[in-house]
Amino acid sequence: MTKIIFLDFDGVLNSQLWYVKTKGSRGQDDLDVTSIDFLNKLVKRTDAKIVVSSTWRLTKTVEELQSILNRNGFDGEVIDKTVDMRRGEDSDCILRGNEILQWMKAHPEIIGCHYFDYKKYVIFDDDSDMLYWQRNNFIQVDAYVGLTPNNIFKAEKILNS
Repeated sequence: MTKIIFLDFDGVLNSQLWYVKTKGSRGQDDLDVTSIDFLNKLVKRTDAKIVVSSTWRLTKTVEELQSILNRNGFDGEVIDKTVDMRRGEDSDCILRGNEILQWMKAHPEIIGCHYFDYKKYVIFDDDSDMLYWQRNNFIQVDAYVGLTPNNIFKAEKILNS
């Protein structure tokens, strides 16, 4: 069974405080190295893999997302990205949680079981558009500060339980 971190970027790997601190001196794909360090610790302690659920996935390949993370100091592995279900006239009704669910349903060989039995995942996001049954695996990150040691502590507890 593979442990998965469904990862948003904006508000999680960068934050309002980080934007103020960098004052525009950052590059286009720069992320907060402090948040990346926290993420590295989590990946090392849990052996989790990354599935990108961020809107960055819409314009980048998995390889490009891995490269962006690596340039910012990430040591882990991006194995995939969620599909974009927010197209068409009903796009306002699609929650990010549905996109994560769709990924789980499509990859039983990676998660090692049926999606409704899968518990070894966490979702890091600053938005709350997840499904009710994902609530025990969802960690809402404060977009003002980004990823924190407290978020990592909670995620490690979920992934290693």
